[in-house]
Amino acid sequence: MSEAAPAAYAAIPLISCILLAVLTAYAAVAARRAGRRVRPGQIAWPAVFAALLAVPGIWCALGLLEAACGWVTLLAYSAAMLALGAGTLVRRRLFALLDRMGAPSAHAVRAARDVAALALSSVLSAYALELAWNDAFTELRLYYFAVSVAVVAAVTVLLYFLGLRTGVLASLVPVACTALGIAQHFVLSFKAAAILPSDLLAVGTAAAVSAGYTYVLTERIVLSLFLCGLSLFLLSLIWPGRPADARRLAAGALADLALAGAVAGCLAAAYGSVGMEEDLGLVYDRWMPVATYRTGGFIPSFIAVAQDLPIPVPEGYSDDGARDALARLAAAYDAGAGASPERAEAVAQFEELKPTVIAVMDESFADLSVFEALAEAGYPGTVRLNSLPDALQRGALLTSVHGGGTANSEFEFLTGDSIAFVGTGKYPYQLYDLSDVDSLPRQLAGLGYATHAIHPQLGGNWNRETVYREMGFETFSTIEDFEGEPFFHAGNTDRSTYDRISDLLSEDDGPQFIFDVTMQNHGGYDAGTVPEDQLSSWAPAGVADENLLAQLNVYLTCAVASDRDLASFIEDLRALDRPVVLVFFGDHQPSVSSALNDALYPGEDPQAHQWRIYRSSYLVWANYDVAGNPQASATEEIGAAGLAAQVLHLIGAPLTDYQKALVASRAEIPALSAMGYRGADGVAYALDAEGPYRSLVDDLRAIQYLHFARRVR
Repeated sequence: MSEAAPAAYAAIPLISCILLAVLTAYAAVAARRAGRRVRPGQIAWPAVFAALLAVPGIWCALGLLEAACGWVTLLAYSAAMLALGAGTLVRRRLFALLDRMGAPSAHAVRAARDVAALALSSVLSAYALELAWNDAFTELRLYYFAVSVAVVAAVTVLLYFLGLRTGVLASLVPVACTALGIAQHFVLSFKAAAILPSDLLAVGTAAAVSAGYTYVLTERIVLSLFLCGLSLFLLSLIWPGRPADARRLAAGALADLALAGAVAGCLAAAYGSVGMEEDLGLVYDRWMPVATYRTGGFIPSFIAVAQDLPIPVPEGYSDDGARDALARLAAAYDAGAGASPERAEAVAQFEELKPTVIAVMDESFADLSVFEALAEAGYPGTVRLNSLPDALQRGALLTSVHGGGTANSEFEFLTGDSIAFVGTGKYPYQLYDLSDVDSLPRQLAGLGYATHAIHPQLGGNWNRETVYREMGFETFSTIEDFEGEPFFHAGNTDRSTYDRISDLLSEDDGPQFIFDVTMQNHGGYDAGTVPEDQLSSWAPAGVADENLLAQLNVYLTCAVASDRDLASFIEDLRALDRPVVLVFFGDHQPSVSSALNDALYPGEDPQAHQWRIYRSSYLVWANYDVAGNPQASATEEIGAAGLAAQVLHLIGAPLTDYQKALVASRAEIPALSAMGYRGADGVAYALDAEGPYRSLVDDLRAIQYLHFARRVR
């Protein structure tokens, strides 16, 4: 956490807030004494500026205003907000002057005033959005900033007419722009990511898990709030004047609504016909969307991502062609791995034993010893997971998300469908009805398995209550089932979820599929969130940022705790007198690894740079000797979407043709994610790169479109 401004500085904006409240009260009393009615705007507009004064004041009092925002900045900001707020108290006098003017002159002055206010407000709002978060704003091309202003202006004009040519509804635009800018600042700080359109559908989830972060207001945010205030003051000056009679009032209102409809139609037409990438030349970096946001601006980039949300039809796609590709890969499996003696032994054993399958997706669990400097500093990695001698398979798991987006990792695992072919920035849990999509719980339920999901958080997070029901889970244990259970760092301990699994096993001796999504390692990783006596102190060479080191060690302490709980859970499963298969994997690396990556590998090739942080760890283990498998801890890289099919193959469970295709494709592409894929030649390829495996990638894209997109369109 950066150094905070002294709490005493809070007096500057808070005193200004009190003065504005006193001025507003005095103006209201004076109006009443003069026999004038106190109109709502006479209270509401100054109240807005009082709120803008209260925000930095309260943050400063809480020790959450950065020291760089010194008393001079606070004083200037407070004086400006006080003056603007007081200025709204005399707006009625300006309106009265216009009312006394002749009709033609008054109409001309009002029109000029409205045009100027709307135009200046649009520029200020677009600037406020970027200023709050974009430290590369000076590199933003004027062309893209003009696009931002144009979009903001169109929405502002729409609300101006909807508000019957007042500034009331239009004032929502600067507030929204400033709020988005501030939100983007925190998302960038905590997750090194951009706000994507699908994130707006997950705002409830974001709010539910936001308590682990520290929200420090920066000087840039305070300046953004100033621009918001200036924009609001300009809009407060917009007023159409008193209508001559009720008939003119009604006619004017109808005309305004018609114009609002016309503007809305133009906006919709422009969105549907003008592509940010194709027509305006914005280069959307699907590897790192935040890079696009920095150089293209928030609004153009956000629109570009939104226009990319529909799942694109693969080039040259046909259902028959996709079915042929699926049949070829399934046949290759049947003639190869599926026809091996080892697979036959495993199949016979599975039909007899029907082992319980437990899948644990561990929050932010990853082995960061992949960062050489950290390993050289003595960090041993996830020791217990790495040293387990009798795993069926383990290794690096390619993920399509980093620092967040947990639901996409579980979507890939539970469906076998990769975000690579759905689209970066899309969250299927939020966007699609998955009732008709093949899923692991529904598949195992068809084999007689009871199906249970566990997550010690709110059931509505990532829409899980609905999605799990659509996927075929029979029960779902949420935070309500963990009342009184021990906490560590950001949530209930991993161990507490394992105890819940043990309860389920003791309640039913039949085969079960249990899916456990843990919580304890969730970001942020501020100092003081783990016990001091457990806190690690690794210091890799090349990292000088003390704040980064502090967060890194908080995370590593969490990873050690998860590794320890996993080892304990495995020993519990060993002691069971029933066959159990355990699949354990991390959903993504922690957000702190992005800053670590940048510090240790500056100027690196972008693809190699991103590849390092889009990987976690996985383990497949059984408490019985799986027939046809040496259980010698084979190490293989795999993608999250291919993991479930591989597990079913290893233990002899029945496979669908789609799963057979996934397993067969690993002969040429062992691992695939939204970041790219690893070829059998050991080379990491970008998803759309030309190369020896491009034909197979195209086949997999078509097969998944048939398997997933055709069912959710």
